[in-house]
Amino acid sequence: MEKTYMIIAFSSTHQAIHFEKKLLPQFAIELIPTPRGITASCGLSLKFERDDLQSVLKVLEDEEKTGLQLYQFISDAQQQKIIKMEWEA
Repeated sequence: MEKTYMIIAFSSTHQAIHFEKKLLPQFAIELIPTPRGITASCGLSLKFERDDLQSVLKVLEDEEKTGLQLYQFISDAQQQKIIKMEWEA
């Protein structure tokens, strides 16, 4: 069975904690170790459901995104795929 979710990778732990506090009241998010397939300065990333993507982007539209990376993570029994995405305006 395929699992798909979104990941935001950060350049600092401070950023990760700030975004966690901003999103946690509204979304089922999880602070996780940054997956090996993602290169980021910070070892922490936020994981959230693909269905919440547009709502999360709306909440974060006024936030500074320098150093942030957005990914879609797709996993099934045979493979894992990490797709880097662009922040939508």
